[in-house]
Amino acid sequence: MRDRSHVSSRREFLRQTAALALAAAVGCDDREQDLPGQTTLDFYTYATPEFLALFRDQLIPGFEKANPNVHVRSNESLGDAGYDAKLLTLIAGKLAPDLFHVTQQNFPFYAAKGILQPLDDLLAQDTDLHADDFFPQVMEGMRFQGKLYGLPSDFSTIIMFYNKDLFDRSRVPYPREDWTWDDYLDTAKALTKDLDNDGLPDVYGTLVETAYNRWPAWVWANGGNILNKELTRCEMDSPESIGALQWYLDLAMKYHVSPRMDQRMGQDAEDLFAAQRVAMQADSRYGYKRFRRDGGVPFKFDVCPMPKGKTRATTFIWGGNCILKSTKHPKESWEFLKFMSGPPGAAINLAMGNALPAYRKAAEQAIANSKSDPLLPEHDHYFLDAVSYGRIAPNPPQYANYVDAMDDFEDALLHGSSVADACRDFTKNVNQLLNSGVF
Repeated sequence: MRDRSHVSSRREFLRQTAALALAAAVGCDDREQDLPGQTTLDFYTYATPEFLALFRDQLIPGFEKANPNVHVRSNESLGDAGYDAKLLTLIAGKLAPDLFHVTQQNFPFYAAKGILQPLDDLLAQDTDLHADDFFPQVMEGMRFQGKLYGLPSDFSTIIMFYNKDLFDRSRVPYPREDWTWDDYLDTAKALTKDLDNDGLPDVYGTLVETAYNRWPAWVWANGGNILNKELTRCEMDSPESIGALQWYLDLAMKYHVSPRMDQRMGQDAEDLFAAQRVAMQADSRYGYKRFRRDGGVPFKFDVCPMPKGKTRATTFIWGGNCILKSTKHPKESWEFLKFMSGPPGAAINLAMGNALPAYRKAAEQAIANSKSDPLLPEHDHYFLDAVSYGRIAPNPPQYANYVDAMDDFEDALLHGSSVADACRDFTKNVNQLLNSGVF
């Protein structure tokens, strides 16, 4: 899993599809045949360095060692923008993999197409793995219309990171577990500093992020909603939803406790936090790779829950894997799926620093062990505590079109347009999309 804040636009999606379809039309199936007594599985995933290290170097060799009669051949995308385009082309060209990796964004798209292997019966009949071995909130993300179509491998809730050194320097109390939106704003104001007296903050109290795995938490905390439970209606035009985003964006536009996008100098959230330009930022546990294990940061930090509005809320990010119905090796595919999501895969994901395993016992043990790990913050357990009130940002099956609408919506918010108008336009566009029946 990666903490991806954006996915490719529909225009790029279609462009990549056309290019890859042409390439497939002039190509051929050069995959080798299975050796006698051996089954070969094709697994499709992302071509990033971290995914290559995880799957090619760890998960696949580990599975093959435990299952010497099965060979797993890895096939990767040409990059994020082409991931789904290439996979769809492989499926259309009768070159589909047996299994592939999904995220919360693109899973509903594939589930709605009816090409995924249902897993409820396989899981119910399995003697090694059970549904309650996983966090139900994360498992729910891999269900579509009540049926299970994949297994989650790793996940994280989103909570607040804060720079303890900056708090200490400004003599600001650390956030309490029960802090509120008002407490959050007051804390951000106290931490925002103009150090060189040029009229502009050099250190901001916090950071406004418009990524879709961040801002829904503020909407939910204010009693609003993005889509209804059935994913048939957008509800972003409600007073609660509009009010939440107005308050959130006011942190940058009105109170100036967060840099505007044009003040970030191209730096992402983790860059700004690592450079001590922001004192607080919402992030996933995946951020530990940057802040501790991959070079680390030269200051003390800790984590705390998201501030409470009318209710407490946060978002999840997760990654998982699915089996295609077209596989000729359902038994072996199920065993590989189990390996990636069960205890062996959980141990490998933890060793690679990939947030938390979806396998409950491993995640709970990782949090318990963090108390003795000097690389991890004192209150690491808040990531696990947040599971009880976390929600997954909804993604309808109209994946590419929804991404396009989301891009336009986030662009409008970033460029200072009316929040109410942006929310109403987004609601209208998404409802037209949902009513189209096309995906």
